[in-house]
Amino acid sequence: DQRSRILSQRTADVRATCIDEGFHDQQVEFWATSIWDQSLYRAWTQVIYFLVPNATVIENMLRKLAELLDARELILYERTTCLVVTHITRGVETRNPYADRFERISSILKTHKHSMAKHTGTNASEVSFAEMQIKTGDFMFFITRLTENTNIAVVMPGDEAAFNAARINVQLARREFEHLDIAEKKGGKETQ
Repeated sequence: DQRSRILSQRTADVRATCIDEGFHDQQVEFWATSIWDQSLYRAWTQVIYFLVPNATVIENMLRKLAELLDARELILYERTTCLVVTHITRGVETRNPYADRFERISSILKTHKHSMAKHTGTNASEVSFAEMQIKTGDFMFFITRLTENTNIAVVMPGDEAAFNAARINVQLARREFEHLDIAEKKGGKETQ
């Protein structure tokens, strides 16, 4: 289709320029995105992931937390943009047919933040929420703050006791993740 042809042509043009400027082929990636669907979130998520210097450490810690919580899935979001930083998927959730579910959740969270900003008369970047919960017969979901710069979404089996224990354990795990924040604010000043 036309979109694929345009992407192929632009990719070839950029690759040629990169080679002329001394960039190796593996240093440049291309994503076909649109403002009309979640593909833009997926592309930005990839950019965010490459910018996180300790992504592997974070993933290992999330994997341990997922096992402790018996969570099907943990998704780490950057708080301001609602973009996925990384995720851990376990058990039956690995067969989830919705490959774009993270981008869909990003879009929903972003829309929710803009709605809250509109109704409170503040900027969307200043708006945050303490916790959001969704409970169905098949699963339970909550998203809450993990660090100053991140939110964590937890997908659990439909067991109320395990769900409540997971909420408490995420609160307790916060201090273990705080030192991994990319930028910590100390005394009103950002440090790295």
